[in-house]
Amino acid sequence: MRWISIFIILLFLGGCGKKEIRNPISETDQPAELLKLGDQFYKNQDFENAFRAYGIVYYNYPTSQEYIDAAIGLSRSYGALKNYEKEFDLLYNLLRENLIPSKVPNVYNAIAEFYERSAGISEQLTGEGSSDYKTAIDYYKKAIDYPNSNDNEAKSFAQYKIGVLLEKLDDNQQAMQAYQNTMTVYEGSEWAAKAEQSIAALRIKLERRAEYQESGLLPTQEQKSDEVSGAGQESPPYPSFGESPTVPDTTKAEEKQPPEKKPAPAPQEDTVKPDSAAVDTSTHPTLEFK
Repeated sequence: MRWISIFIILLFLGGCGKKEIRNPISETDQPAELLKLGDQFYKNQDFENAFRAYGIVYYNYPTSQEYIDAAIGLSRSYGALKNYEKEFDLLYNLLRENLIPSKVPNVYNAIAEFYERSAGISEQLTGEGSSDYKTAIDYYKKAIDYPNSNDNEAKSFAQYKIGVLLEKLDDNQQAMQAYQNTMTVYEGSEWAAKAEQSIAALRIKLERRAEYQESGLLPTQEQKSDEVSGAGQESPPYPSFGESPTVPDTTKAEEKQPPEKKPAPAPQEDTVKPDSAAVDTSTHPTLEFK
């Protein structure tokens, strides 16, 4: 028998620091209210309490409408707490459960964020994260293209993030186009507004770069190409989603090398199944939703 009420610690910032109060939640409202609390904790970067709130929904309400959102939130909390193996396991396990098609873009976004975070770690350790950024872009595109969901919030976020990652890859023209697509396709959304701001910032950056290059303070693209011609290095591959990633120790990043990795699976075309259809796990699954 489920408990009638539970107590979740709410965190508020006061003039003298943090203050805790307890907020009772009725049994009927528990999943929805806990999900809201988890989202608020996560937004405030209180990842431990976000982990607790999401975890209660994930483990105690597996048939609730909030279950998938809680699973995604829990995986992100694990990632924020640098437990990348657990973050991966939760995303992996979503493949083995029945999925609500409308939620699939959010799951793709979470997978993309996993690769994006890995790219950031690779940059710290080796100065190279382009392969993982490109894989993240692939999964953001899957979120946008998934045909059986009209979740424009998730899709507009994915479209905007494609622009952000293309900027990181220094593909500025394509980044500009991705931002413009966000504004055009998802007009009026939060991410369309952010895209407009990003376009303005990117234009300023490109103008300043051109000025520096003209003054000789920065090498031109042609000069860069001459410097690296014939000296390209192969970027390290990333593990497939059939193995758990090793969490790198970044305390002495300059002395560390990234874990051995295998190529990530390339996203394939979706075949939409009814909500009740489970993912076939008789063979080793890849990160594809069907």
